Amino acid sequence: MKQSDVNMEQVKSVSDLPGSKEEWIGMNDADAKVIRIQQHYGIQFPQGYLDFIQLHGGMSFDRMQGTEVQDWDIRFHLLDDQFIANNAELVDEVNPDPQWIIPIVWSVSSGNNYLLDYRQNKETPSVLFMEHELAMVREDAESEADTSEEAQRFMEENVQPIATHFEAFVTLLQARPSLG
Repeated sequence: MKQSDVNMEQVKSVSDLPGSKEEWIGMNDADAKVIRIQQHYGIQFPQGYLDFIQLHGGMSFDRMQGTEVQDWDIRFHLLDDQFIANNAELVDEVNPDPQWIIPIVWSVSSGNNYLLDYRQNKETPSVLFMEHELAMVREDAESEADTSEEAQRFMEENVQPIATHFEAFVTLLQARPSLG
């Protein structure tokens, strides 16, 4: 059994884990949090994303198009105990599919969000862009629509594809100079 197959919410101590303790001792608290988040959504984060945030997670970036800044002061969400609650509180009401579209990055300056979209490809999700100022909340979409399908179409307009996969998204980022 792989670590990602274990329901970490039911684990109270190392002795509750399947397999040998030696297999699990190397798993740190951060790994356990990632597993909990992945299990909540029923997804696996791309390894490139996990590697990137491990190396650069505390940094701030600008999204570039050529030499032009398209969005600035972009930061990756921490994969911590608040990840799920923060997404539910801050993004889910404008997210067309909160189970399969997972916010991973936001712009401190604009409030825009960048999300992994698992709906078409569970192994290599695309990256979507959500412009904060234009996003319609679900309640408004449902009140303006004549049908639930129309409400969903309104919600889909909240997100636009920006990259076919995470590694393509990273090529759009430029690290911001640190102020320290």
